[in-house]
Order: sequence, then structure tokens, then C-alpha cells
Amino acid sequence: MTSTRASERSAEGKGACRFLCRKPGRWALLLFGALVIHLTSGAAEEKKPEVLCVVGGDLYTITDGILKGGTILCRDGKIEEIGRGVTVPKDAKVIDAKGKAVMPGMVAARASVGVFSGSDKIAEALDPMSLGLELAAASGITAGYVVSGGPSGDNPLGGTNAALKFTFGALDSMVLREPASLNVRFGPSAPVQSFAFREGLRQAREYLRKQGQYQADQKAGKKVPAPAKPNGADDYIALLTRRLPARLQPRDQNDILAALRLVDDYEIRLILDGGTEAWPLATQIAKRNASVILCPRDKQVANEFVSRPTGSSPQTAALLARAGIPLALVPPSPVFSADWIGSDLQTLTFSAAFAVQGGLPEDAALEAITLGPARILGVADRIGSLQVGKDADFLVLDGSPLDIHTFVETTVINGKVCYEKNKSTFFARVKRRQEGAKEEAATAPGK
Repeated sequence: MTSTRASERSAEGKGACRFLCRKPGRWALLLFGALVIHLTSGAAEEKKPEVLCVVGGDLYTITDGILKGGTILCRDGKIEEIGRGVTVPKDAKVIDAKGKAVMPGMVAARASVGVFSGSDKIAEALDPMSLGLELAAASGITAGYVVSGGPSGDNPLGGTNAALKFTFGALDSMVLREPASLNVRFGPSAPVQSFAFREGLRQAREYLRKQGQYQADQKAGKKVPAPAKPNGADDYIALLTRRLPARLQPRDQNDILAALRLVDDYEIRLILDGGTEAWPLATQIAKRNASVILCPRDKQVANEFVSRPTGSSPQTAALLARAGIPLALVPPSPVFSADWIGSDLQTLTFSAAFAVQGGLPEDAALEAITLGPARILGVADRIGSLQVGKDADFLVLDGSPLDIHTFVETTVINGKVCYEKNKSTFFARVKRRQEGAKEEAATAPGK
């Protein structure tokens, strides 16, 4: 019996071979047709819009207050509609957010996540499978500023940076903007670099003046040689034309004052990455339209040798916001690490809560961890608030956004659910304090 079946299969195989040999064109046509059907059906499936609805939540829009019992309709990664009377499509994936808070994904103005070190370009050093990206989603941080390297030696400029989406496993959607600023070392604490930076700006400004005159002469029909561009002038030109801001890290008020004089002299855009002593200078900073990145938990001892107010203040964030200064709040550490428990990137909302304790209104504190840093990074047209047309990046929370007992239940980035607490290996077993107390009471002896 076995021999008979084997011979039958052999005969069938030979017949198929004879068919192929005799009709190669027909067989190739059939294969090609099958391939076209497969590819077009796949393309049709890929083009099918992804629809997501978050229904019944309290929406912390950031720009338009809190919308109670609202719905967000997302299509193809963008927010399409927000309101109470939104019709939920039949093909939509629905997240029930009744009794929950819904807010934009948080934006970290300092982060060390999702990037390998040692590259001259962030886009070429992305690590989409980084554990830090998973932790970011679990912590409600959907985007942030990352940096590789920085100024070294006598060079006032150095390193590279970018604003990234923290999309685990999705390499193509990570880069929002590169670079987001220029890293600059400047101030009395760095005299050599300060001189070189001012000289670079001076030469670049002179080149732009000559270039403008050259173009005017060209239009007038004059034959004149084009001006020579100074070496390394491109970065300085980007600053002078306000295409990119300068990001400085002031150590004290003297560094801040020197940076403000730089704005007066060259009209560049300025980000003060570190504003612990900025509170006495709030009016002057606001006058120059500079932005401030602040850790409210940083402390600095007042300088007893000067007569002006110095040192840190718990009211710094409130004073800066009151002056109308674009503000981003950050935790003490830009990383996820057991070495920084209670101070790492996972505690971004703690910094906002600290600022509220110092007098910053809660809505301003929420803006300083969402839309504020998005503006500073130059990506507020895409992220930072719940608005129609923006990227569908938001969080569903089990409590008030700034309550330390609140957990992120669901994180959505680009309209896709990328984190669910009840399925997480990080926090699935961790419950809110009230829930834990109820369970302990229910399982106590004698119950």
C-alpha cells in the first residue's frame, strides 16, 4: 500500500513538472496574478483607516479647560473630533473612560531614553526596543527631548539633539524634529567658550550683512564677488535667523544675566535649561521672550556676598508663569533608574505637584508638562494638547493627573494603544491605595 501511494505521488509530481515545462508562460502568469492580488489586498488592508474612540472621560484639553464626559474620536493617528455629542463609528475601537481623567501625553523637556550614545545624528542612533520607551509609556510620557554629546574643550557649540516620540517598537515614527535647538556653553562660568560664541555670532552676522548686499548688487546688475562664508558659520546663522534657539545651562544668576545680554545684542531665541535662580529675573526674562526649563525640586543656597536676591525658591515656577514665561517642568533626573527612585523620569508629575505647592495654578502646572515643553521644543503643532488635527497622543488615568496615587491606565500614541496597565509587566499588580485597603480589609482574619 505504501509503495503504491509513493508511486502515485511520484507520478503526480512528474505530471506537474511536465505541465510547467510545457506551459511556463501560463504558470508565470498565474504566479504573477496571485502576487498582484496578494499585494493589492495587503495594500487595501493597510489603507483601512484605524479608528479609536475614548468615550465618557473628563478631558483635560490644556487649551480649553476640562470637558466633562467628553469623547475623543481618532482616525489614522490624528484627533478628528472632540466633544460630548460625538458619534462613535461602528468600526471604532472603544475605550470606556467614564469616571476617568484623559489628558495629553506628557512631554519631557529633558530625557535620556531610546537613543544609543556616540552618534552625530539622533535619527541614526535610535533604539526603538529600549526598555526606557516601555517605562515612558507606563509613566505617561509620550515624547521628549534627548541629547547626544555636547560642547567640549574651547568649542561653545557641540553635540546634537532631537524631539522624539517615545514609540516602542516603531522606529519610523520616533523623530519629531532634529535638531530642536543648539547646545551652547556660555556665561561667566565659561569665559573662553563665551568669547568664542560671541565671535562666531559676530562673524556670521557680518557675513549675512555682506550676503544681503551681494544679492542687492546682483539684482542691480552689478558684477561683484560673493562673500566668503566663515568656517562653522552655519550653526550661528541658524541662531541669527531664529531658525533654531540656543539652549544654555546657566549655573546661577550671573550666567542668566549674560545670556539675556546676548539676546539684546543678537536677537537670538533663548532657552534657559535650568532656572533655579531665575525667579528674581522673571520680568527681564519675559521681556526677552526666553523660555525656562525648571526642576522645582532643585535647591541652591543663596549667595550671601551679593545684595540682590539669590538662591532657590519654592515659588519660582509660579513667579515665572505669572510673568508669562514659556515654562517646562522636569524631574531631577532625565533617566529611568533605580539609582534615582523618587527623582527619576517616572516622577514628572511630582515636579508639577511641587510647583503647585509653591503657588503655580494646577492648570498651569499641567501645561508645563505637556504643551509648555512641546512649544519649547518646536513641536506644539503636533503634540501637547487635546485639539482637533493634532497627533492622537493621550493618557487615560484612574484619578486626578497630579495626585501621587494616580496611575496611567492606558497610553495612546499616534492613535494606537501602546500601554495598558492591566496587561503590563510593570504595574499590573499595583493598585491605588484605596483599592488596596479595601482588599486587605476583605481578606483580613474574621472576614
